[in-house]
Order: sequence, then C-alpha cells, then structure tokens
Amino acid sequence: MTIVAPTHHDVRQDGQVDRRKDIHKDARKDAGVHDRSAPSAFVVALANHKGGVTKTTSTANLGAMFAEAGRRVLLVDCDPQANLSEAFGWGEEVPGERLEDLLAHPDAAHRYIPPPALHPDVAPELVWREQLRIIPATDALADLAADLPAIVGAGYERRLGEVIDPLRDRFDLVLLDTPPGRGNLSGMAVLAADGLLIPALAADLDVRGAGKLYDLVEGEIPDLRILGVLIAASERRWRITRDAAARMAADQMRVLPVRVPRAVRVASAPRYRAPTAVLEPDSMVSHAYRQLAQLLLAELGR
Repeated sequence: MTIVAPTHHDVRQDGQVDRRKDIHKDARKDAGVHDRSAPSAFVVALANHKGGVTKTTSTANLGAMFAEAGRRVLLVDCDPQANLSEAFGWGEEVPGERLEDLLAHPDAAHRYIPPPALHPDVAPELVWREQLRIIPATDALADLAADLPAIVGAGYERRLGEVIDPLRDRFDLVLLDTPPGRGNLSGMAVLAADGLLIPALAADLDVRGAGKLYDLVEGEIPDLRILGVLIAASERRWRITRDAAARMAADQMRVLPVRVPRAVRVASAPRYRAPTAVLEPDSMVSHAYRQLAQLLLAELGR
C-alpha cells in the first residue's frame, strides 16, 4: 500500500497569502464537543480502489444519521478533490483550517476545534447540528501528501493517525472520506482507522475493486475490522444488484444487508450545502442510511 504526504504552505499556489491562522484555538473552550468522560471514538475509513462508488455521499449521509441518533461525529475529507468539503459548502474561499494544515502541524490537533459541518444558515432548526463536525480539505492536500515522505521520513504513513488520535475523546465516531486508488492518502486513512466500510456499485468493476481492497486489508492489515461492503445507488429488483451481492458473498466478502437505493436528486444535494439526509430526511435514501447507521451502532456497541 502506497502512502503520500503534506506540507504547510503560507502562500497558496495562486500567490495569495493563506489566512487560515486560527489553528491554535483551545479546544477546552468548546464544551459542546469535548467530553473526556466519553469513550474514544471509533474511526471508520470509507474506501474503495475504484472512484465514483458513493464514498463521499455515504460519508456525508451516514455521518448525518449518526448525529441524528445522538452521536458526536467528525467527518474528515481525505480526498484532494474536496468533494465532501464542497458538499457542505466548505470551499477554499471559506476561512478556516484544512486537513493539509493539520497534517503539516499535527501537534495543533490537540488545540484544534473542528467546525460544525453545516453552515449556520443551512437547516438551522436541526437540534443535532452541533454534533456533526468536519475537517475540510482543498486541492493543496495533494501537494502536501506528495511531499510528506520526504518531509517526515520513516513513519509518515501514520501521520493522519497523529492528527486523528488527539480528537478521539471528543467524538463517538470519525468517518474518513478517501480518494480512489492506492495512494498515500488512502493508505494513511486505512492505517488511521479502526474499521473499513467499502461502498460499491452493483457493477463488475466495482465488485472487482471492492474485492481487491478486501484482500489487501485481510492480507496486510489483519487488525483492521472490515465492517462490510455497502451496495449503493442500486435497486433490489435489478438482477445486476442481486448478482453483485451473490458474487461478493461467494468470494467470502461480507455484504451489508442495507442497500442504498438509486436517486437522481442525491447528485444535486451539494448545491444546497447539505446531504440528502438533511434535505430530505424522509426520503428512501435517508431511510437507508438511517437503517445502516442503526445497524453499525448496534454492531460497534456505540
């Protein structure tokens, strides 16, 4: 498994000075999130070697459903494409620290306060909004990841874990949205995680990608708990969905009993800076992610 790294840049690639300097906030002042009496968070990496398999959609919606269930949840955008960040309106024009800043200075994670994922003007009536937090990213994360082996040297693969570990006692669950492939960022996310959730579409290439990751983890990271494969954007009545589930089960992969149905409106959710679980809490997609959240909470004892 390959793993790449980050560097702090005061001057962005566009020549503008980076004003994200409030990284040294005192987290002890944020009583709404920090609770040292709570157990350490369980960290879940949502990963698949193949792209376009609903990793980001599942991270956002599952995180929202965990928060709806009363859990303190941290979403971490580990993908330089920053789709998770954009889905919540965290474009690079919004001031604040990003994952690349924390990877460059992991000691700052002890004092860092992840902001609420939802902006104040988005679904202000939600009672659980403060419990869903995010560490966003920008495309600068790619440069930092590429430089990390040279900057940190041996052990750079554990750099993301150094950022996540100081935050564990403030949350119940941490969800890592990963980029496709086997690059540095995906590797760091898997090594920082306690569990692995593999979103996949009901298609041959997706089944193959899920299988490769499944085999990789079982062979190289046996301590990582594989929560299972989540078949998303599918329909139970489709033969391809049934065939995909059967093939993965035959390969001794655990296929989760929850299926997330296909819904065209899910793709338009980012323009409203919130996932479907927030925008349409009674939709079939939301019900599926709610069911998945309850299943995982029960299995993890959370």
